Amino acid sequence: MESLQQSNTLGTSVIQVTATDADDANYGNSAKVVYSILQGQPYFSVNPETGIIKTALPDMSRENREQYQVVIQAKDMGGQMGGLSGTTTVNITLTDVNDNPPRFPQSTYQFSSPESASLGTPLGRIKANDLDVGENAATEYGISNGDGSDMFDIITDEDTQEGIITIKKIFCGSTH
Repeated sequence: MESLQQSNTLGTSVIQVTATDADDANYGNSAKVVYSILQGQPYFSVNPETGIIKTALPDMSRENREQYQVVIQAKDMGGQMGGLSGTTTVNITLTDVNDNPPRFPQSTYQFSSPESASLGTPLGRIKANDLDVGENAATEYGISNGDGSDMFDIITDEDTQEGIITIKKIFCGSTH
């Protein structure tokens, strides 16, 4: 199993496969090995002389597809008819890169609270979704601006990846 960080460039090297041939290399082409790809196109290609497997499509993304199985054939006699062959399977996993921003499923949330609520009282939870995984999907919330930025705080629930809006300052009633 080989891991490859999802790639935005065509021709990124993944791994090199090597086949050996016990025939005498000094006797014609009987030990000259040529590599070809039997399964894994159009996503990957193999260099026929070196056995280096490379990405064959640009913009490969883990979000679209994570697992690939590539079957490589090594054929002696320089790949000519009558040559003998062997195959190997390479399982390739695209690993995630942080290429997706968190997005809220709605643009506005509405919460209410009695004015007698105490400091730290949770008013509600919000959650942004991120197509990335693992640490690339970890979200930290903050209040950037707004009328209540001095009255409310937001903390991140590490387990649920939700933002919990809490009371930061006690509400003062009108003295009129």
